Amino acid sequence: MQITPLAADSMGVRSMATLVETGGVRVLVDPGVTLAASRYGLPPTAEELQAQEAAVSRIVGTLCQVDAVVVTHYHDDHMNLLPYVLSTTAVYLKTPVTLQERRQAQDLFPRLQRTGRSFALVDGTTVGLRDASLTFSKPLPHGKSGCKAGSVMAVVVKAKDGCFIHGSDVQGPLSGNAFAWLLQQRPDVLYLSGAPTYKLYYRDENEADTFSYADLRAAKQNLRTLIKYTGCQVILDHYAARDRNFRRLHEDLFATGNVVSAAEYIGEADRPLEAARRGDAGADPLEPVAPSPYVTAASRHRE
Repeated sequence: MQITPLAADSMGVRSMATLVETGGVRVLVDPGVTLAASRYGLPPTAEELQAQEAAVSRIVGTLCQVDAVVVTHYHDDHMNLLPYVLSTTAVYLKTPVTLQERRQAQDLFPRLQRTGRSFALVDGTTVGLRDASLTFSKPLPHGKSGCKAGSVMAVVVKAKDGCFIHGSDVQGPLSGNAFAWLLQQRPDVLYLSGAPTYKLYYRDENEADTFSYADLRAAKQNLRTLIKYTGCQVILDHYAARDRNFRRLHEDLFATGNVVSAAEYIGEADRPLEAARRGDAGADPLEPVAPSPYVTAASRHRE
């Protein structure tokens, strides 16, 4: 089984686009890439724009060569390049459940239909492709239960040569439901969005969207347990790699030898360009010096 992260936060852009090749099939999960419009009050750098251009080229080029594409949820960094998919490629999508999810998908479905592009909503099902199978989870929380971002769909790609799970935006995993489902699948390789520690310095009016040090400890314990009982290789990236303290805050996990970033997995050095927009301004403290204030909608958007 060959797993290739095509774009990721540790590779300079917001993405979890991944190519999986096994059982005679090629599957692309989450064909999307974006940049944060503003971070630390700063726009994307020229280096980020170049990284985005390269990532788009890799993903679109790969879309023309795969047997199946999976979209785990409807945020742009996970699906905005899907319309470039060929008409001969199988497309598997998460069912939009909440009003917000339906709004996010409302432009996508007509665009696919206008091109004669067929697709299937596959939550909670398994499909066979040649000598491989794809198992899709029922909706799992996008972080903590009750968060405004809604839910995501994890995907298991399994063949004789291994079991890979793409755990999009489960953030840690933070949710007990997500943790239990991932453990049950017993992956050999698990790619998941780590905890959003860059949000430790803010507090949201909705408690489920506030991330605390207690949440970080819970997420790390869940991941340690997954490693203990499955022995899996973990690719930890996305939300986690947006923090300048990414390596220090997860030092104990990296020390296990089971955990790597997406960049590290493909033999490259980390390039967390969004987190680097502050230049040499120095890293955020590992512990906040005072209780975080509630943030406004505008300040949430900046992050």
